[in-house]
Amino acid sequence: MTSWIRRVVVAALAIGVATGSLLGQAFTETFDAGIPASWSIVDNFPIPGVPIPAYSAVPWTTNVPEGLGNYTGGMGQAATACSYNHTGQYDISLIMPAFTISPVPGEDNLRYRINYQRVDAFEAFDTNISINGAPWVTMTHDTSSLGAWYSAGPPNVIRTIDMGFFGAMPGDLVRVEFRYYSTYLLPMVWNEYVQIDDVQWVLPEPGALALLGMGGLAVIGRRCRGAGGGHGGSKDPDALIVPTMRRV
Repeated sequence: MTSWIRRVVVAALAIGVATGSLLGQAFTETFDAGIPASWSIVDNFPIPGVPIPAYSAVPWTTNVPEGLGNYTGGMGQAATACSYNHTGQYDISLIMPAFTISPVPGEDNLRYRINYQRVDAFEAFDTNISINGAPWVTMTHDTSSLGAWYSAGPPNVIRTIDMGFFGAMPGDLVRVEFRYYSTYLLPMVWNEYVQIDDVQWVLPEPGALALLGMGGLAVIGRRCRGAGGGHGGSKDPDALIVPTMRRV
């Protein structure tokens, strides 16, 4: 290993250690204290041109006020929408606060526990994403039950969604919507429930996006190319560094 390559490796490792705490931190919402004030509950009724019903019969809350257990396999409370306890038409959304996609490679994933019991042919549960204020895009559309019936027993379902697959890139501002609804407007709808828990996402720490914006490791790569040009080194010394900056 030539001396300039050793300098590149040492410099890259040094930056990795120095900025590791800046790259991103996983946050998990457990709902143990209820639905956080930073989350939004949006009633999608009335439908334009169809003024009835004026509001959804089903609220987003937690399992405790609904008299249910946490069936997701998580601890404490779970965010819950229960159409069994609230008969009537419903189209109700629980929306996460907006967050910026982390620059950490591979950390554009959304993870959460889910238990969803479906008995009506017209009901559904969607997980949607909005990127930089654009319209909602459906990432998952559930029309089959997930998890055990009114039980925390197996199978517990932990879902991971690659938001990058749906176009979210590092630095994008995204929102995620959990939407529980019936596609057929029956006067009285009496279905079951959906629960989610331990919703996890990764946020960049202050300075992480600025580091990428300044070219961070690429700057070192350019300097090393100049230093190593006369020593028979690689024609593309940046290749040792740049892949650590790309989405994988």
